[in-house]
Amino acid sequence: MCNAKRSHLPSKITTKVRASQFPDVLHESGGKLFCTHCNIVVEHKQKSSLDKHFSTAKHARRMAETQRGQKRQWSKTKTKVTMTEAVASTTIIGFATCTAVNIPLYKSDHPAMRRFLKEKVLNGGAIPGFHQLQEKYFGAVYQKEKDELKTHLAQKPVAVIFDETPDVEGRCVLNILIASLEKDESGRILTTLQTLSS
Repeated sequence: MCNAKRSHLPSKITTKVRASQFPDVLHESGGKLFCTHCNIVVEHKQKSSLDKHFSTAKHARRMAETQRGQKRQWSKTKTKVTMTEAVASTTIIGFATCTAVNIPLYKSDHPAMRRFLKEKVLNGGAIPGFHQLQEKYFGAVYQKEKDELKTHLAQKPVAVIFDETPDVEGRCVLNILIASLEKDESGRILTTLQTLSS
């Protein structure tokens, strides 16, 4: 007969406790558990998921590289900025850059981009995919751009131009352009489109 008091749900173990169980292999930062050798976020609630990660060829290869000192060297110094805050800051900067140069966000899920982020960017495996970028970071970047635009156009007369155009998938997109109206030496009003630089 089964024990009714025993739960099938994962234990309530914290990332700090789990990291202390494997001090040379795992570390905790910002509430997430990272494999130090592979530089990826791992599940902390069930030990079986950690055992599964530890048994992978990738983990064994990265662990051997670290022990030989050939590739990844990690310092375990405490800093005021946690790894998660650094990843979030880098993600916002990268997100803002991609939107500024018209790189579609769905490109962040492309296998070549994911491979590049994991291999060449410190903590690149922790950078979120397309949907999380939209949900979590789009609002902050949008608000920053909106505030810069308000500051730039404050107390100036403006012309608002609406343009409907299709996107790459054939859907209708409404572009809204705002141009400041400035007078020249003769008193004529000129419309000038200006690019905001960060």
